Amino acid sequence: MRAALVVAATLLVLAGTACGERTEPTGALVESYPVTVHGASERPTVVNAAPRRIVPVGTGPRRVLEALGLKRRTVAVDDELVGLQLVDAIRRAKPDLIVASGDTDPLDLSRARSATRAGVYVEPSASLTDVVEAVGDIGLAAARPVEARRLTAAIEARRAKVAAALAGAREVTVFVDAGGFSTILTRSLLGDLIREAHGRSVAGASPEQGPFPLQRLRELDPDVYLATADSGRTLAQLRSNPRTKRLQAVRSGRFAVLPPDVTVAGPQVGESLEQLARVLHPDAFR
Repeated sequence: MRAALVVAATLLVLAGTACGERTEPTGALVESYPVTVHGASERPTVVNAAPRRIVPVGTGPRRVLEALGLKRRTVAVDDELVGLQLVDAIRRAKPDLIVASGDTDPLDLSRARSATRAGVYVEPSASLTDVVEAVGDIGLAAARPVEARRLTAAIEARRAKVAAALAGAREVTVFVDAGGFSTILTRSLLGDLIREAHGRSVAGASPEQGPFPLQRLRELDPDVYLATADSGRTLAQLRSNPRTKRLQAVRSGRFAVLPPDVTVAGPQVGESLEQLARVLHPDAFR
């Protein structure tokens, strides 16, 4: 019994100190399979052994796997394919684990699971907290828990830095142009980052699909006008449009095109939060 307690204590010490090391955990820490993690899908993901072939579907999963040092075990497929073509590409990759973004068709993933018998993890991505949890889940499933803890710690450090910088800062109102004056849902990664950056979308929690009514936008008159990287929107366009040129954000030049990564549920999410916070509250970071 005494020997068993010593072994258990040793394992706990190793688990607690591994964050300061660059090597992957070994021994019992890696061999504690099967592993069960809960992502965004209805059913949990069960991984029976450390996966040797991992197929990412979506930009976020690819970024996470690369940041975890799993590039050699990653098998790329053309994830712009849909339906049976995507399923066939995944089947031919012979994965042990499939890591998919939340916008992947559930039917495609169900068919891929049946065709490969691989575990399928769907990355939650509606908030910064979701991304942190997904990094931890993927690291645990792929036998890279130490690397995952480093990544999540870095994200949380950025988050804390932003929170400290914005302590006491007033909330600013924002409109996000996703192209053609359409906008975003509050319950999205970008919507959550705006909230954490002390911003509030004037479009509300659930704006209707299609262009946001410009008469309503003039009434709401946001402090800041943001455009996604693929929107094609420019400040010159807004200033030349009689329906938008009188917006205070346009008149004052409080306009910014967001970097493409800001909507990616990947390990750069902490940096994306800080970039957004600097746009909304430039004085807080001087």
